[in-house]
Amino acid sequence: MKIYDLKYNAKAPAGIENKKAYIVGGGMAGLAAAVYLVDDAHMPGKNITIFEAAKEVGGSMDGCGDAVKGYLCRGERELEPYMENLWNICSKIPSLRHEGRTVLDDVWDFNYTDPIHSEYRVIEKQGKLVDIHDLSMDEELLQKMMNLLFMPESELEGMSIEDYFPERFFTSNLWYCFHNMLAFKRYHSAIECKRYFRRFVHFAPECDYLHGILHTDLNEYDAIIHPIEVWLKDKGVNFAMGTSVTEIVMDDANNTVIALKTSTDTKDKIIDVAPEDMVFFTNGSMSQNSCFGDNNTVAATNRDIKDRGVFTVWEKLAARDRKFGRPEVFTSDIDKTKWMSFFPTIKGYPQFIERLEKVSGSKAGNGGIISIRDSNWDLSIILHHKPFFPNQPDDVEVFWGYGLYGENVGNYVKKPMCECTGNEIMTELLYHLGMLDMKDELLEHSYISTCMMPYITSQFMPRKISDRPKVIPEGCTNLAFMGQYVETPEDAVFTVETSCRTAMHAVYGLTGLTKKELEVAPTFYDIRNILASFKRYNNIETFSKETLPPVNPFKMKKTGQAIMDILNNMDPYESLYPGKDAPEYKK
Repeated sequence: MKIYDLKYNAKAPAGIENKKAYIVGGGMAGLAAAVYLVDDAHMPGKNITIFEAAKEVGGSMDGCGDAVKGYLCRGERELEPYMENLWNICSKIPSLRHEGRTVLDDVWDFNYTDPIHSEYRVIEKQGKLVDIHDLSMDEELLQKMMNLLFMPESELEGMSIEDYFPERFFTSNLWYCFHNMLAFKRYHSAIECKRYFRRFVHFAPECDYLHGILHTDLNEYDAIIHPIEVWLKDKGVNFAMGTSVTEIVMDDANNTVIALKTSTDTKDKIIDVAPEDMVFFTNGSMSQNSCFGDNNTVAATNRDIKDRGVFTVWEKLAARDRKFGRPEVFTSDIDKTKWMSFFPTIKGYPQFIERLEKVSGSKAGNGGIISIRDSNWDLSIILHHKPFFPNQPDDVEVFWGYGLYGENVGNYVKKPMCECTGNEIMTELLYHLGMLDMKDELLEHSYISTCMMPYITSQFMPRKISDRPKVIPEGCTNLAFMGQYVETPEDAVFTVETSCRTAMHAVYGLTGLTKKELEVAPTFYDIRNILASFKRYNNIETFSKETLPPVNPFKMKKTGQAIMDILNNMDPYESLYPGKDAPEYKK
């Protein structure tokens, strides 16, 4: 991708003004598709309709509530500089809070002045900080890692991470840095694990400090989603809220959409789709069938398989033709794909956050994710800066947490997390933080939103390449798939970037736009990144001929000195924040 490919303003595709676009799903993928249709393909906004079953757009990127009834974010996203499609979209959208600035400008400004640095990412033994900065691995594990990075994905089909790596990998500091941050479990897909290690190789050298992770100055709904929604409405895009698409009706050859079946609270409707019109389908939602709880109410686990929203629509398509993928691979085992998050709103009790900052070693908002190594639930939390919501009073604090293995019995609260109220979850957390002495006072000042998500890591289940449909399945003339359950070679799911990337591929492909799609950032093909990673995995400060990793392809006698010169002069911090002075801890 050359810079002029990105800047090039393609001509409007022939007849675009006479076509209609129907977007199924108002999450990030659907919103991104609408942005690309309006801004890149020059489709009039009035020709675009977004169907969303919920009352708000944004999908999993939610953020709502107030200081009285409590705030809520179901999930937490890890953003980084090389999410090219996401930042491309954010560069198009005006900031709602800073005149003359864009959403991208807001994100850049905030991270330039307030970057994330986590000195400690792991806690154990009721509040004791754990040093996990030694990421070294033995020669066999290094060879396994190198083989994983370069082996064909076809050799990993159906395999889990624990099928590939030996047991001792799962007690390494690298695994602690990796799996809690990204919600990877041992039985998840080896293909997805490989893609993460390749896709974010530039992040690996300083993953223990979380350098390179970006955060927004408000929650992601208010910082990204809402500005996009306002911009699209200003362009005339139609939002059909509270409207579910229950079926995508195809012709007999399964190549052309001829109608959409929709449903609201009051009526069902069939919308005819002309051959020249386009349908953009988000074929799965990680937060589908979420159930909520609070201080005294357990969030139920929704096991209904008759109505799973866009998953059900996908199942109907897949039953017609296997080119539409195999949704059952991702949705058939709720006990392996669910986990529970919690979001406390604490009013008038700053003592808790102040003490938690001391326990974690990081200021709220700057430390990233903190994991509890000896938690049976595998608890992790993120302290948010203030304000995290536009209407958040100064005496209100919020943070987010989740339990990756909430089906286990707690260490202190002798119940599975999935059977616990918000108060019980907070009590278990306080036990692990060594802060039970403030439990009663803290709970009096807290509203705790909890959420059980049955499919939150369904996109990570072991699979074959063909189990996910292509963005535009073979032969399809006016149907494209988007989101986390679509095959995107080299890119990684469970990212906002994948939602945006699949939307760009879908729009450019169906409209025939004469503009190159943004490629996946080729950081894996920069030898400095690969070698910097293995420098950390060998726990060495400087490469020499004696300390080059004894694994292929590093046995390069003729290029050994060149490799050492490249690597030893590389500053990962500078590559992430060009032009910014090194922080104090680096001096």
